[in-house]
Amino acid sequence: MSKIYEALQQAHREKKTSGKSVEAIIPQNLLLNEKVDMGEEMLSLFKVIDTRLPDMKNRVVQFIGSRPGEGTSTIAREFARIAAERIGQRVLLVDADRYEGTQSKFYSVQSQRSWAQAIEEPADLGLAIHRVRESSLFISPASNTGAPTPELFNSPRFEEFWASIKLNFDLVVIDSPALAISPDAFAIASKVDGVILVVEAEKSKWRTARYVREQIERVGGNMLGIVFNKRRYYIPQSIYKHL
Repeated sequence: MSKIYEALQQAHREKKTSGKSVEAIIPQNLLLNEKVDMGEEMLSLFKVIDTRLPDMKNRVVQFIGSRPGEGTSTIAREFARIAAERIGQRVLLVDADRYEGTQSKFYSVQSQRSWAQAIEEPADLGLAIHRVRESSLFISPASNTGAPTPELFNSPRFEEFWASIKLNFDLVVIDSPALAISPDAFAIASKVDGVILVVEAEKSKWRTARYVREQIERVGGNMLGIVFNKRRYYIPQSIYKHL
């Protein structure tokens, strides 16, 4: 069984017994260690989310990073891909980063309609969703504008949009912009079923991660766990002598 899964299961048991909020810490080194199978790690993450949201058939999960460069988009994309390819879920990956549009660029999705525009004009929802080849993975592109639109997240149409999306997908994965450059992630957090915070190991301070977690919970977000990404493993000098 995956060590990640075991660690998260232990955190989940502690949460049940203590009655306190315990973050699930995932010792992630997916981007630096080629020996680690990212697919297996994402399957473990899926299992954990499954235990945290056991009574939900259709789920909306948001991935958030405190600052750019922590690997949030990569984790969100791989999680969505594995859920579609290996679990057989019908998955929608929402590119919520209106500044970079990382997912749209990665999959070369070009559209005149974004998910934000679909909220304003529900009749055009189908134009804002694009299938990735013949797979069960779909992409909803960003709006390609950094203009703030706080009224969008307070609109009744915002919740109606997610309700409509959940009827058509088993899993909705939201790739949010970093909190350091946009408040959008906080605005979305209270509208989704669960939030995963991505932290770059050895660069992001634990106090910052704790503060972000507290802020997510303060706005009504349901924290599912924290992913430690880009974690390095150092070999002591004495061991190199025997290699």
